[in-house]
Amino acid sequence: MEKIGDFSKRCEATVKTLRYYDKLGLLVPDYIDKFTGYRYYAPDKAEEMRRINELKNIGFSLDEIKRLCAAGDDEKEQLIWEKRRSLENVAAETTRKLQELAELEQTFNRKVTKERKEKTMSNNLNMPFVNDERVIGRWEIVASAKNKEDFVPAQQNCKNQTPYEEIYFLPDGEEYWGFSWTKDYLKISFGDGVLVPYELSEIDGQTFMFINHANYGYGESVWVLTQTDKKRYTKHEIGRYDDINIPFANDETVLGKWTSVDFVNEIPDFNPEKRSYKQEPHLKAAEFLPNGVCEWTFAQGTYKHSWTKSAVLLRYGDGGTIAPAYEIRCLNGTDYLFLEWKSGDYIFGKRKPGYYVLTPVTIKLKPPRHS
Repeated sequence: MEKIGDFSKRCEATVKTLRYYDKLGLLVPDYIDKFTGYRYYAPDKAEEMRRINELKNIGFSLDEIKRLCAAGDDEKEQLIWEKRRSLENVAAETTRKLQELAELEQTFNRKVTKERKEKTMSNNLNMPFVNDERVIGRWEIVASAKNKEDFVPAQQNCKNQTPYEEIYFLPDGEEYWGFSWTKDYLKISFGDGVLVPYELSEIDGQTFMFINHANYGYGESVWVLTQTDKKRYTKHEIGRYDDINIPFANDETVLGKWTSVDFVNEIPDFNPEKRSYKQEPHLKAAEFLPNGVCEWTFAQGTYKHSWTKSAVLLRYGDGGTIAPAYEIRCLNGTDYLFLEWKSGDYIFGKRKPGYYVLTPVTIKLKPPRHS
């Protein structure tokens, strides 16, 4: 026979449970030492314990199990039949409630979707600015979830699955890289533009911002952010810019017009036999003209920049500057121009730029002769 501690481990039940079953007369030990009070169980008691657990899982109460174990065959049959009827009634009632809940949920979702669309359409991105001093500063996106209730700060699997790492709320709702704001809303002007609500909540003594953008196509429905500081940043302060005060140095190898054929994250990723970028390239072509003029062609038009050996030099109206590098490599007998793509992802997202891959389409131009 086994002591109660060893028996409890074998049956995966607590000692407290076994003592309670003994008190109910449901599972009585085979022997109790009158001097020590230790309970001892014979090996066949494990089978009784297994049967009790099976009946509990089916839905029998402890009192019903005690009756069932002591009953004769006819009474057992009656008790089992009554339990079946009881469970069938519960199942039918549960099914009815689930159907009503599904109808309520559908009605609610239609109402919320309609209200959200109406609010977005009526306010749009032109909603006037209303200040909210609490949110000014830098916010780090720490997690994303299907809804606010799913977020638990201590859980390691609550990770940031968004395309971004941080969002700045600049004073007066100033826009940068497609982001601006007004009280209770974040404005995202990428694509068609959306107006999404934000909410501040205290969890375990820490303030979190929840940005709910359900149905707007930005990954998970809720972004979770924490505020790292309350500094009143300017647009230029949060940008990353390059020095473009570089004197012109000629590079005859790059002169001429190049057309885009691919886009890669790293230069070694490019395979002339298998292009990785399936979409229509944003940058259509680049033409390097003598004396440091470079023209970039997009679907919406052509823009002029400066260039010098190994880099294109770009200046923005707000004073920002970037210097995308270029490199020419000959692969399988064909020259390829790898041009860094530095855009908002580089300036404000702090990301490592990828590369447009271009091939020559015109004869290289020779620089003019100087008299």
